[in-house]
Amino acid sequence: MVIRSLVDSFRVAAACFTLAACVTDEPEVGTSVSALDLGAFVLPQLSAAERAPIVRKYDALDPNDKVPRGLLEDAIIYFDLNKAQIPQTAYFVVVDLSLYSGKDRFWLVDLATGAVENHKVAHGSGSDPDNNGYATLFGNVSGSLKSSLGFYLTGEIYDGTHPHSMRLDGLSVDGSPNGMADTNVRSRLIVIHEASYVSDTNSSQQGRSDGCLALDPSIEVNVVDRIHDGTLIYTEISPLAPPVGRAVCGDGTCDASETHDSCVTDCATTGSGSGGSGSSDPPADGEGSGNGMVAGAGRDGCSAGGSPGFMIALVLVGVRRRRSTCT
Repeated sequence: MVIRSLVDSFRVAAACFTLAACVTDEPEVGTSVSALDLGAFVLPQLSAAERAPIVRKYDALDPNDKVPRGLLEDAIIYFDLNKAQIPQTAYFVVVDLSLYSGKDRFWLVDLATGAVENHKVAHGSGSDPDNNGYATLFGNVSGSLKSSLGFYLTGEIYDGTHPHSMRLDGLSVDGSPNGMADTNVRSRLIVIHEASYVSDTNSSQQGRSDGCLALDPSIEVNVVDRIHDGTLIYTEISPLAPPVGRAVCGDGTCDASETHDSCVTDCATTGSGSGGSGSSDPPADGEGSGNGMVAGAGRDGCSAGGSPGFMIALVLVGVRRRRSTCT
């Protein structure tokens, strides 16, 4: 009987181990259901010409180029076109699982300041069967211990086997481009949690999770407390499209922060960085702020400019100036 009891205990422990978070103290957590309407989210499929004006509204993000540019632009495009469905818009997160686990590959992007925090993050043991620090396999199937690629929204904070864990909801259905598939992460108990086998100060190989995005315990609470309940996370290994890059003077388009003074070749006729709209008015108080986003993020380079003499001439001929349409 003692031997059978030990065997049964071992089986329970083994079954628990196959669950990403192994939640034994709160059974209801493992059966929670997301209220997310996946149909409300759209995966943008845009040409380079269509992507460029969107990306360049956010040119002030990541000024030190910490985030892989292609993945950053994917996140920007998805965020901008689905912003009405995203509850928390102060930050988004980009994770590049193509990198070695000893490198910084989790970036928290602040939409208000443009600043980026970089951290280490673990991937699933099923994604790295050779245990060499590189994730090569990804999936959306329970019990696989694999990390999932795609767009996520953060969920609620809860205490399970790992204290202060945060649920995730997947937005990328099976069959999405680039191997993205993560709609089962909630039922798989794929979450963000702290783990002693992850350290931001360790540049060697990190430990592996059961598929979760595990963070250094010293930073996990601070990060999760800022992004829970509705922040966008994008996890990939390659971009969906080649990056278009920031606005460059001489590319023929007056956009981002370009003005007549900073780039006369692109903005010669408008006198403003409005993307050629012909407007020279700065946004009124509260306009074009993109919910408190950094200048240039969430608006199409609206800035004061133009010749005073020209403006006086417009008034004299009775032409009403058109207001800027910063959005």
